[in-house]
Amino acid sequence: MANAADKNACIRENLLDAGLSEECTDKCMKMLDNGDITALKKLLADHRRELLEGVHKYTSQLDCLDYFTYNLRKEVH
Repeated sequence: MANAADKNACIRENLLDAGLSEECTDKCMKMLDNGDITALKKLLADHRRELLEGVHKYTSQLDCLDYFTYNLRKEVH
C-alpha cells in the first residue's frame, strides 16, 4: 500500500489497481510528469474501453450460460 503522503505512489498504485501494466503505468506517470494530460486522458479512455469490452464479453457469456441452464432445468422438470 502506498504512503498517502506520497502522491505519485498513490497515483501509481491506483493505475496498477485499475489493471494497467507496469509498462503502461510508467508511461502514464511520465505523461503526468510532462504535463501531457491530453495524451494521458486518451490512454486511460482506451484502457477503460478495453475493460468495458471485457465486461460486455463476459456478460454475454453469462447470459448464454443462464439461458442454457434455464432450458436444461425446464427439460428436467
